[in-house]
Amino acid sequence: MKKKINILLIEDNSADLKLINVYLKESYENGFRLVTADSLANGLKQIKKNDFDIIIIDLSLPDSNGLHTFKEVYKAAFEIPLIVLTGKEDEFVGIDTVKLGAQEFLIKGKINGAALKRSINYSIERYKLLKALSENANKIEEKTEDLLREKLKLAQAQKLAHIGSWDWNVKENVFTCSDELYHIFGLIPNEIKVTYEGFLNFVYPDERTFVMMAIEESFKKLQPFDFFHRITRSDGAIRMLHARGELLLDEKGNILRMIGTAQDVTKQKKNEELEQLAMVATKSYNAVTIADKDGLIEWVNEGFTKLFGYKLNDVKGTYGQILRKGEQTGLSPETDYRKIIFKEKKPLSYENKNYSKDGNEHWVLTSLTPILDEHGNVEKIISIDSDITWQKKAEKVKEQFLTNMSHEIRTPMNAIIGFTNLLLKSQHNKDSTQYLKAIKASGENLLVIINDILDYSKLESGKATFESIDFSLSQLIIMFVELMLPKAEEKSIKLSTEIDKHIPEFLIGDPTRLTQILINLVGNAIKFTNKGEVKVHVTSLNENGNEIELNFSVSDTGIGIPEESLTKIFESFTQASNDTTRKYGGTGLGLSITKQLIELQGGTISVNSVINEGSNFEFKLKFQKYFKSHRAVSVINEEYAEEFPLKGVRVLLVEDNSFNQILAAKILENWHCIVEIASNGKIAVEKAEENQFDIILMDIQLPEMDGYEATHYIRNRISSPKCNVPIIAMTAHAFISEIDKCLNAGMNDYISKPFNETILQSKMFKALQNSYDNKVH
Repeated sequence: MKKKINILLIEDNSADLKLINVYLKESYENGFRLVTADSLANGLKQIKKNDFDIIIIDLSLPDSNGLHTFKEVYKAAFEIPLIVLTGKEDEFVGIDTVKLGAQEFLIKGKINGAALKRSINYSIERYKLLKALSENANKIEEKTEDLLREKLKLAQAQKLAHIGSWDWNVKENVFTCSDELYHIFGLIPNEIKVTYEGFLNFVYPDERTFVMMAIEESFKKLQPFDFFHRITRSDGAIRMLHARGELLLDEKGNILRMIGTAQDVTKQKKNEELEQLAMVATKSYNAVTIADKDGLIEWVNEGFTKLFGYKLNDVKGTYGQILRKGEQTGLSPETDYRKIIFKEKKPLSYENKNYSKDGNEHWVLTSLTPILDEHGNVEKIISIDSDITWQKKAEKVKEQFLTNMSHEIRTPMNAIIGFTNLLLKSQHNKDSTQYLKAIKASGENLLVIINDILDYSKLESGKATFESIDFSLSQLIIMFVELMLPKAEEKSIKLSTEIDKHIPEFLIGDPTRLTQILINLVGNAIKFTNKGEVKVHVTSLNENGNEIELNFSVSDTGIGIPEESLTKIFESFTQASNDTTRKYGGTGLGLSITKQLIELQGGTISVNSVINEGSNFEFKLKFQKYFKSHRAVSVINEEYAEEFPLKGVRVLLVEDNSFNQILAAKILENWHCIVEIASNGKIAVEKAEENQFDIILMDIQLPEMDGYEATHYIRNRISSPKCNVPIIAMTAHAFISEIDKCLNAGMNDYISKPFNETILQSKMFKALQNSYDNKVH
C-alpha cells in the first residue's frame, strides 16, 4: 500500500488553509495526512512530535514574520524539505529563502492544485536527490552492492520526476551527468562525454547568455541559482527545463564543486499556459474555440455561445460548419487558411460571415493561432472570432455617403472646370485670362483632393480592384502626355517621354491604374518644378517568358525633398514640410495612394532627391506580353478625320443638369458633332426609339428613369440596330462598384465627371470604332 504524504502546514489564515486543503484533496485524494499550526510556536511543537515528509510555511505569522520565521523552522527541521508561502509583495523574500535552503516558494493568489502538487512532489524528490548527492560527493569507491542499489533507486526517482542531476568539479573542470540528464538532452548515456561547455551548447541560443550570467552570478555571490530556460535536444525538439544548482565549499569558503538538477517541465508549463488561456478565454467577450491538430473542435467559451447561440455539444468534433450553413470553415483541412497554418506555423487573420443559431448574420474577424509541440508541429489550433458586424454596416454607410458626396461635388465641378476651359479658348484681356486660370487651378486642386479622399477610402477598405486587359503602352503614354501637357505649358516646363524600343507594343495589365500612378507622380513633379524639365523614362528590366518587368522613372528639376523627409514621404497625410502644404496645397495622400497602388500589383517604388536640384521617383511593375495582329484603323469620317475625327457623329446627350447640358453640348459642337439633349431617362428612351444615334452619353442619376434603367430599356426593349448603339456612362461617382454596375448594365464605357475633353474624345472614338468593327464583322 502506497505511503501517505505527511504534510505540516504552518498558516494562520483560515481562508488560505481551507483553499490549500481543497487543492491537496484534488491532487492526492486520500493519499495525504495534513497537520496544521496557526503560529510559529505551535509549528515548532508539531515538528518535535511528528515525522513529516514536507513542511509548508507562511512567513507572516502572529508570533513571527519574514526570514526570521523561515530560519527558525529551518533550524528545527533542516532535514525536511520546506516550501515557503509569500504574498505577491514579498516575492523577493521568497527568493531569499530559496537561497537559504528552501526547496521552493509559492506566491499566494497564483497557486492552483496542479502547481501545488508539482511543487510538493518536486521538492521531496529534489531534496532526496541533493541529499544523496551531498552524502556521496566525497566517496571514491562506488562499487559496493549497497551503493549500486542506492544509485538504482536514485536513477529511478530521477526518471519518474524527469529530473537529471549533474556534478561539476570546478577545480579539476570535471563535469558528470546522471543518465536521466542524458535522456533529457536526447542522448544515450555515456555515449558522448558531456562537458560544461557541451551542456551550454544545448541551451536555446536566445537564452544562452542569460544562463551563463546566472551561473556566473552564483559563483560571485556564493549563492544557489534557480531559473527556467529552454534547450534544443539532439533531435531538434525544444524543451523547457527548471534548473537549480548549489555550491559546495571547503572549510575556508573555497568552491569545491557545483551540484545541481534539471527537470523537464515542458508538459507542466504547457498545461499551465493552456489553463491560463482557458481562464482568459472563459472571461472573453469574443468567441474562442480550441481545436485539435486536425481542426476538430474540442472546447468553446461562453462568448462563443453568447455570440452564435451554439453550445459545445453542437460543434464538438466538427470544423464548425454549422456556423457557415454547412460550408467549409478556416479549420477545414481543404481551406488555404489551414494549409498556411501548417506550412508557416504562424497566426493569421481573415474576415468571414458566420450565422448564429437564430439565423442572424454576423461578420467576424477570425484569428487562427497554432499551438506547437516540442518538435515544432501543430498540436492545437486556437480560433478567436471578433464580431465586426457593426463595422461592416458602418463601412456601407460610409461608402454610400462618399458616393453621394462624390456626385454632389463633381456635378457642379464639371460645369466650373468645363466652362472655364471653354472661356480660356476665347479672346480675353490679360486680367480676365489670369482670373480664369485662377478659377481653373482652384477647381482642379479641389478635384485632386476629392479624388485622393475617394481613392484613399477605397484602398483603406480593401475594395480597390485591378483589371487585366490588353493595352498599348505607347498610346497610353501619348494620351497621358496630352492630358498633362497643358499644366506643364502653363509653367513653361518641358515635358518629355522616352520608351525603351525593346518593350513590346501591347501589354496586359491595368492601364487605368498605370495612368493614375503616372498622373500622381508627374502632376507632383510639375507642381514642385518652377523651371526646367519633367521627364518620364520607361525601360525594360527583366523578361521571363511572357512576363516583362518595366522600370518607370519620373524625374524633375524642382525644389527637391529634404533628406529627413524621404523616409516618410509615402505616409498618409504627409508632405515634405508644412511650408509645402501652405504653398502648394494638396492632401498629402497622393504618394501614399501611389505606393499602395504599385505594391498591390506586386511592384515597388523608391525616391532619390537633392534640395533645389530635383527628384527622381522610380517604380517597377510586371506585365504580361500581349501579341495581337495589326489591323487597319478605320475612321468614322475619312474626309475630316485628321482635323475633326468626330465630325458628323450623332450624339444623344442624356443630362438633367442645365449647366452640364450647355457645357457638354458646346464641347461636342466644337468637335462638329450633331447633338440632341434628353433631360431624363424617359425622354432618352423615347428619342432612342425614334432616331438612330451613333453614340449616347448617359448620366446616371436622372429624374423619371435613371441611367441604368434607360440603358436596360434600350438594350432589351428597342429593336436592332438601334439597341446596339454605344453608350458611355458619364458618372459623378468614382467607386469601382459604381463603374462595374455601369458595365454590367450594358454600357460600353464610362467617364467620371468632371471629364477631361481629351479622354472623352478618345473614349468616344474607341466606342465608335468598336461599333464599326462589329458591324463589319
